Amino acid sequence: MHTIESHWEDEENNRRVAYSIEYARNGESVEIKGLTPKQVTFVCPESKSPQRTIGVWTDKGRELLSHQLRTSGHLAELQEQIESGLAV
Repeated sequence: MHTIESHWEDEENNRRVAYSIEYARNGESVEIKGLTPKQVTFVCPESKSPQRTIGVWTDKGRELLSHQLRTSGHLAELQEQIESGLAV
């Protein structure tokens, strides 16, 4: 099993979500085993500069962010990058 750290630029909500992802290689493909949101940085919509960063401490917060991350399409992109060797 492998782990990488990454972040998701959620421009719609003016935030950047840092997370770790656990994955396993199955031949040519990659299977995501776990996703753990770590912190959220809120950014200014105009300047894109960081305004405030908070940790993700609750199970409910991790579940909510994981769901949003999965439905955003970002994980599919990251999975393709891992499979092609670009994200590792």
